[in-house]
Amino acid sequence: MRRDLYQKSESKKFYEIRYEKGYMDEWPIDKKQRVFEIIRELELPESGNALDFGCGNGVFTEVLRQALPKWKIFGCDISENAINNAMNRYPECSFFVSDSSKNAEIKFDFLFSHHVLEHVFDIKKVIDEINDLMLPSSSVLLIFPCGNEGSFEHKVCKMRTDGINKEMENRFFFEDEGHVRRLTTEQTNKLMSEYHYKLKTEFYSNQFDGAIKWITQSSLPFILDFTNPKKAIDKKAYWYLQLLRVKLVILFLLQLPSIIYNRINIVRKKKLKHYFIWITVLIPQLISYPIYAFLNYKANKEWKNKKKHKNGSAMHLLYNRV
Repeated sequence: MRRDLYQKSESKKFYEIRYEKGYMDEWPIDKKQRVFEIIRELELPESGNALDFGCGNGVFTEVLRQALPKWKIFGCDISENAINNAMNRYPECSFFVSDSSKNAEIKFDFLFSHHVLEHVFDIKKVIDEINDLMLPSSSVLLIFPCGNEGSFEHKVCKMRTDGINKEMENRFFFEDEGHVRRLTTEQTNKLMSEYHYKLKTEFYSNQFDGAIKWITQSSLPFILDFTNPKKAIDKKAYWYLQLLRVKLVILFLLQLPSIIYNRINIVRKKKLKHYFIWITVLIPQLISYPIYAFLNYKANKEWKNKKKHKNGSAMHLLYNRV
């Protein structure tokens, strides 16, 4: 982790560069659909002002707009590049740079934050900022990595000497360099309770099947690093990681044509030069698709049946203040 990111000015530069290069330009359809369904289930008022806090390129701001058609939808982010991208892509939403005076007079009924709190260095200050944006009676939905024990990812981390970084608030070893923490449900509840927010609804994902899905649909270098037996804490962990490596690599290779096909299918909508590659993997992906589809099915089934189980590696927490 680059220590200079703890300085706000350096952190802003870091994300400006990232968004200029297309950081978080798009998200998988299934993830957007899941967020849409969660918001629709929250029993929010028919109308109001909603804010996507840390909106990035506005992908989930648009999901918010679709889920809450009678609401006024706003998005804010520290990055001017991200806000410019969002304004161009989703003109039906309103966007502004965090800390700007624009829309300063507006207070929000509902705040949505998707994978933001794991990136901020002074989390107390950010919760203060969130509180200043909200009406006395309001709701906050936080979605971010979960530090609760018992997930597949947590199990793997406990078997590695570098698995969980206590100095960085229990950050897992494999996380993005911009991540600085993993909070538990109780830690988050404590933070929010200082502003009189109480947990109303909690959902969790990636207890096991969801984790297997995203890991085996990532990349071979990541899988090899994730299961590196040289990092094992003891002999038992060494052989566990060795065997796990074989299993995950096999699942990755079986899905590879479908993984490439789906990634190219997204990119080719913007760049026609990828059309030839898309045609090349079309036939192989038909062969690998059953495995790819089965792992997606297992992850979705896990979400439906176990989303109340707290041992997920991602959490979706709704807080109300009345």
